[in-house]
Amino acid sequence: MKVCFITANYPPEALGGTEQLVVALLRELRGLGVDPFVISGSDRWETESASDVDSECHQGVTVYRLRQRPGDHNGHGFVRDRALTVIRRLLAERRPEVVHVHAFSRLGTGITPICRELGARVAVSFHDLWVTCARYFRVPAAGITCPTGTDRGPCAPCIQEWYQVDRGVIELGLQQRDAALRAEVALAHVAIAPSATAAAFVRDCLPYERPIEVVPHGLIWPVPAEHLAPRWQPGEALRVGMFGGLVTVKGVLELVAAVAGLPCELHLSGPFHDASLEDEVRARTAANGNRLVLRPRYSGDDRHPARDLHLAVFPSKCQETYGLVVDEALAHGVPVVCSDSGALRERAGTGGVIVTPIAQLADVLRQLVTSPARLAELRAAIPAELPTIAVSARRHLELYSRLR
Repeated sequence: MKVCFITANYPPEALGGTEQLVVALLRELRGLGVDPFVISGSDRWETESASDVDSECHQGVTVYRLRQRPGDHNGHGFVRDRALTVIRRLLAERRPEVVHVHAFSRLGTGITPICRELGARVAVSFHDLWVTCARYFRVPAAGITCPTGTDRGPCAPCIQEWYQVDRGVIELGLQQRDAALRAEVALAHVAIAPSATAAAFVRDCLPYERPIEVVPHGLIWPVPAEHLAPRWQPGEALRVGMFGGLVTVKGVLELVAAVAGLPCELHLSGPFHDASLEDEVRARTAANGNRLVLRPRYSGDDRHPARDLHLAVFPSKCQETYGLVVDEALAHGVPVVCSDSGALRERAGTGGVIVTPIAQLADVLRQLVTSPARLAELRAAIPAELPTIAVSARRHLELYSRLR
C-alpha cells in the first residue's frame, strides 16, 4: 500500500514530539509492508529563485520539503496557494492510495479537497489543537479565559497579543479560519486522535460530529533493561527533572519554584527556545540553593536523560494532547509527577504517575522528596509493559485498509 504522510515539519530539520512520532510510525508501517513518502513544510525561508520543493531521503523515506517564501499565504495564514500547487503535483505524480495529514499548520488548508479530487483516501490526525486554536496550545494570554465549545469571544484579544492589528480584522479572520478548517476536516475519511481528551477538544470546539478514532501513540523506542535508571540510594542527592522542549508553557519556572528549598538536584534536558528563560532559570535556581544540571540537546542516539533521574516532573500548562515524555520516563523506571493539563489528566490511572494541579506541585514534591519509601512505591507501581508505537502502527494500518 502506498501512503503519503503530510506534516508541518520533519527531521532532521525539526525533532519535536510530533516529528519523532511520525518518523517512528513510518518505521513501523514500513515493517508492515507500507510504501511511504512524506510531504513536509518547513520553518526555514528561501528566496524566490529557489526550487518549489526539495527532495531528500531520511532513514530510507523520501521527503519532499516545501520551504517558506514571503507572500506564500493569505493575510490570516491558513491558505497557501503555492503549497497547494506543489502538493497537487506531487500527489498526482506519486498516486498514493492513502494520504495521512498529520498537521495543517505549515501548509494550510485545501489539502483534503485535492486528495478527494485525485481519488486518494484521507486520514487526519489531531496531534495538536491548531484546528481549534490559532495559538496551538489553548494557553490564553494573561487575564483571558480560554473559551469552551465554539465560542471565539476571548480569542481575538488573545491573538492580538501576537499580532498588533485591528480587533475587527482578527475576528473576521477567525470566522474565515473556522469555516476553512471545518470544511477541510469534513472531507477526511477517518479522523484520529492520540487521546480521548484531544478527541473531545476537536469534537466540541471545531466542532466535529463524526466519530474520532482514539489511537494512543505509545512508546516510540523499546528500552532495554540495562537502560533503566538506578534507584535512589540513601545518602545520594535526589535527581528531579524534566526533558523535552524547555519553554515557559511547559511549566519550567513552576518546577524551579516547586523544588526551592528541597534537598534535590534539578536536571533540565532539552533546548531552551528563549535565551532569557535560560537566564531566569539559572538565576532562580541559584537563589533557591538547588544544584542545576543542564543538558542542552539530545537525540535518539544519545543517552536518554531519564536514565539520570529519580523523579520526572512535567508541569505543563498546555492542553496536552498526549505526553510522550511520560511514556519515556516510565519506560526507564522513573516515576512521574505531571500537571492535570489536557490529556495528562488521563494518566491518573497509570501506575507510577501522580497527577496534580500545578498549584499543588510544591506540596506533592515535598512529600515525595522527604519520603524515600513513597518514591520506591511509585517506582514499583510502574507497569511492566507499556503501550508501544508498534501497536499504534498496526491500528493505523487497519484503518488504512478499511479505507481502501
